[in-house]
Amino acid sequence: MTGGQDIQALAVKVGEISGQLREMYHAQNNMAQKVDFLTEKALLAPTTASLDELTKRIDALESERDRRDGATGLGAAILKSPAVGWLVGLAAAALAVVKGDVLR
Repeated sequence: MTGGQDIQALAVKVGEISGQLREMYHAQNNMAQKVDFLTEKALLAPTTASLDELTKRIDALESERDRRDGATGLGAAILKSPAVGWLVGLAAAALAVVKGDVLR
């Protein structure tokens, strides 16, 4: 080979090495962004203590709702009962008869 061809071959190799180095920089930057994202997600993730606290709060809310549903369910069952309807109807009729508004 001549001197000019050697220099040209060296220039090509230096260009290839430079391109590969640039690709490695890009790959490193992409990996750093992924690690930063995962670190941020890990820092924002709930911890065991916060999960335990949330579990206690959920249990308290569910027990309150069950208690309220039980009280409402009993009251609704009483109000929907036909026997209560008949008793209220009889009481209203008796009150009307006692006042004398019905028989006049």
